[in-house]
Amino acid sequence: MFDGWLLKFLTIKLANFEQQMAYLKEHHFQSIFMDEWLRIRRGAKTANGKEVCLTFDDGLLDNWVYAWPVAKKYGMKFTIFVSPECIEPRSVVRPTLEDVWTGKCKEEDLDGLGYLSWNELKLMQESGVVDVQSHTMTHAKYLSSPTLRGFYYGGFKGYHPILNAHPEIRATYFRDADFEKRLPFGTPLFEETSAVVVKKHFINADFFKEAQALAQKSNLQNEAERAEFEKSVRAIADDYARTGKLLDGIEKDEDYRTRLSYEIVDSKRIIEEKLGGKPVQFLCWPHGDNNSATHALAKEAGYLATTSGKMLREQDKADRIPRIGADFSNGPWVNRQKFHYKVAAHYHKQPFYTVARLNEFKNKILQS
Repeated sequence: MFDGWLLKFLTIKLANFEQQMAYLKEHHFQSIFMDEWLRIRRGAKTANGKEVCLTFDDGLLDNWVYAWPVAKKYGMKFTIFVSPECIEPRSVVRPTLEDVWTGKCKEEDLDGLGYLSWNELKLMQESGVVDVQSHTMTHAKYLSSPTLRGFYYGGFKGYHPILNAHPEIRATYFRDADFEKRLPFGTPLFEETSAVVVKKHFINADFFKEAQALAQKSNLQNEAERAEFEKSVRAIADDYARTGKLLDGIEKDEDYRTRLSYEIVDSKRIIEEKLGGKPVQFLCWPHGDNNSATHALAKEAGYLATTSGKMLREQDKADRIPRIGADFSNGPWVNRQKFHYKVAAHYHKQPFYTVARLNEFKNKILQS
């Protein structure tokens, strides 16, 4: 069911996820929520070295349909970071894998594609197995410079431009069969960055009109015609840039601050209201993008900690949340070994920790 989804790379195979939960149970790990993690982080509680925080981003429906039943099966609990603008607007409660196990429906009848509803989030929150926290309000990315980075010919590259042009479908785009057609083939694409760290950049509308006029004269379904088209559009972009007309403006400081408060402060308020007043004290930055100013605003709003994301030098601070990825698309045996390596390295067990540090050093050298 996920084959045609633009963000398929965000999912983990059910078999791999269940294997990981089984691994944690077999090795006597205890899953905890973020508040308990923070007490350990602050030294208010002693850790036994077997604690683990399981987290999921985005509030995707498969968290309810698949992850929740499997986590309960192995005695694990997890945290979901959600964005209120990306919540299913219908008041629905959909079947889960648990309904398959009890004979209420067949596995092929399950639909894990979409976003969670407030009803489903409330049920998970009340179960004691799931804790819901903030992932900002929109999870959006906006244009961050007049640097032309490519052209749209379908696929994930158009995901954020389409949602920015049609924010009303942010929570329901899964059901839009023509989603990718909402952005014309050949549309120039500019650099984009997470909504919380960028002031919106506005590209001259006349430039887009000229580019689209050229696109209509070409058959861009034919890859052979794209090179000449792109060359012509880049020449037009260079002319606009040379005369100072490509960038039509940048979001005002006041507007950016208002929007940032909406992303950080209002998301916390809405989640708390929708879930009966439960505290929202932890924030996960979408795309890993954040800075000292956004973190400070979050702390002022009442968050106790935020993810370090791409701010790697801050991951050891008491009010920052470091995370490690656990999604591997390999076969069962390789997946199990990689998961063991990640967990062991995190707890500084040798030789895994040394191998991990050497790998980090290698990546820093390659990136520089």
